[in-house]
Amino acid sequence: MNALRRARPRPAGRVAGGGRAVPAGPVALVLAASLLTACTTGAADGGPDLAGRSFVSTDVRGHELVADSRIRLIFGEDTISAMAGCNTVFGGASWDGGTLVVDDALATTMMACSGELMDQDDWLEQFLLSGPTLNLDGQTLTVGDDAGGLTFEQE
Repeated sequence: MNALRRARPRPAGRVAGGGRAVPAGPVALVLAASLLTACTTGAADGGPDLAGRSFVSTDVRGHELVADSRIRLIFGEDTISAMAGCNTVFGGASWDGGTLVVDDALATTMMACSGELMDQDDWLEQFLLSGPTLNLDGQTLTVGDDAGGLTFEQE
């Protein structure tokens, strides 16, 4: 496993399975910090350096997105934030041999949305927790495989 992770306090938030809401201000601060992180650490296994980069979905396989919605991923030095149309999930993340390893307890915002968008948020969280493969080819990021995965373009 690479050395992208370092000890630091975890943000307050709803942990998978229940918990409390995160006020919008701290969430914005966490997202801004993720984007502004110095981006010099690459994957220990020679994988791509994603820190400080954001991507938006262009293709989804194995799941139909809610109409007019897209998936957005933002990578920090040792974090990931993901938006699927309603809430933001975020937490620690690292590489392990080309596989995304996300902390088991992701935090999330608690916005009120349609049931379809809430279900899509849940799907994305479970997908990220499943340990999908990652491949970066220029500005194109592929997460998962042909049967179930997403293709993104860098923003």
